[in-house]
Amino acid sequence: MLFKFLFKKKKKKLKEQPDQKFDIDNWMNLTKEERLEIDFNEKNKIMKKKKALLKSIREEYIKIKKGDN
Repeated sequence: MLFKFLFKKKKKKLKEQPDQKFDIDNWMNLTKEERLEIDFNEKNKIMKKKKALLKSIREEYIKIKKGDN
């Protein structure tokens, strides 16, 4: 059981690695404007995901609330 937990955890880490496109060396070789642009784009992606999650949570809450009445 412990081994299953460890292997599942490692699989999740492997999935996260392709999302990180830049390592520290490549990041420091970029100009300030390029780094700011990449940061801005990543923040926008994260905010879109958060907004979508909040929207789905609100919709589920409304469904639950209507079902209680």
